[in-house]
Amino acid sequence: MLRTLLRFFFRLLYNEFAFTYDLVSRVVSVGQWREWQRQALSFIVGEEVLEVAHGTGNLQIDLAAKGYKPVAFDLSSAMGLIAKGKLARQKLFPPFVRGKAQALPFPSGYFTTIVSTFPTEFIVDPAAVREFRRVLKKGGRVVFVPAATIIPGGIADRLAGWLFDITGQSTTPAQGWPPRLTEAYQAAGFNLRLERLPLPRSLVWVVVAEVK
Repeated sequence: MLRTLLRFFFRLLYNEFAFTYDLVSRVVSVGQWREWQRQALSFIVGEEVLEVAHGTGNLQIDLAAKGYKPVAFDLSSAMGLIAKGKLARQKLFPPFVRGKAQALPFPSGYFTTIVSTFPTEFIVDPAAVREFRRVLKKGGRVVFVPAATIIPGGIADRLAGWLFDITGQSTTPAQGWPPRLTEAYQAAGFNLRLERLPLPRSLVWVVVAEVK
């Protein structure tokens, strides 16, 4: 029942209530969300970067600042409108493409890195993972931030930690990763590793899947 309710909540957050996404993410992370997203940047290789599930476009700003050539991809038209407006105000105009991760509308071997921060279940869908492998160049990689763990501090930190626990976006290796994650990526031809990045008030987990 709880999982069904959470899926309904996230559907609204990514669509009808997309305008609240930045506020919600700041609140539940106690202001750490953007720093968590940025942890993916140091694992990017090459210049041709596809961000899958770009959300409100914050990481696109970071990618452009680092000199990458990003493409923004998302299923939600609401997120696309918000992201385009935000980036235009920064005088940034990356290509925006709408679609499903299970059918990427890009040629094979086009990107050097696929990046995604706090993605939904598509990230372990075998059909999507096969598409990731198809559009990546030799030596390319998928980099995604699936979770963060807030280090208990004040009341706000403890409340945020509880919220992340119940939404499934807070985890540790001790709790185990979904077996289907490893299976999907290995079957598609990736080597998988997990990076644990300590920050002053939290731990961030980054998954790096490299083309074999």
